[in-house]
Amino acid sequence: MDGVIIDSKEHVEQFWRDKLEKYDIEPDGTPEELALRYHGRPARLIIDDLFEKLPESERQALAEECAAYDASAENYDYIPGVREVLKACLDLGLTTGLVTSALPSKVDLMLDGLGFDSPFDTTVTADRVRNGKPDPECYRLAAQELGIDPAKSIVFEDSMSGVQAASGAGAIVIGINDPEFSAVLQKSGAELVMPDFRSVSLASESQQVTLTPLASHPETFFNIDKQ
Repeated sequence: MDGVIIDSKEHVEQFWRDKLEKYDIEPDGTPEELALRYHGRPARLIIDDLFEKLPESERQALAEECAAYDASAENYDYIPGVREVLKACLDLGLTTGLVTSALPSKVDLMLDGLGFDSPFDTTVTADRVRNGKPDPECYRLAAQELGIDPAKSIVFEDSMSGVQAASGAGAIVIGINDPEFSAVLQKSGAELVMPDFRSVSLASESQQVTLTPLASHPETFFNIDKQ
């Protein structure tokens, strides 16, 4: 959801940068690598990664602070083109699911701003799985609840851990991120990477929908069976 549907990138990264500065922690990695570590995983996994030297009580307090910080946002901007794609999925009757490392309150905030009914037939949030991304458990659960074969599904992900989770479940993965992250997302399992949804088209014919991610490359398309 974050980075795919809503543009929470700066909001999220500012929180982690402030906390790293507070605890005088300088994690290894380039700015691009660190940015990917801030996203796509449940907060507790990020904390155990970046703040592993803190005692358990402080890490738990940090997780609670992160949840409160997320809940404090009144609204988010949407990734360009995503609302149009979600509305098209709803109108075409496509089976869709939302798999996110966020908690339900943040999902509710996102849904409230869509301007139409929820297009999702199931939602898997961080509190519904034992193992967060990059473990594929969340995507396997979503596929099970949707009654679909993961190998016949298309997943949009913005983070390295999200791509790994979806591809690990057997799904086709399309990355959503800036061009400088294309190589690492494709190395993690993404078929291709695009900056947003503005060039995506959906064409319906009988019981099948054709998704073309990039208008500039019509030769690259994916067929989706209606459920």
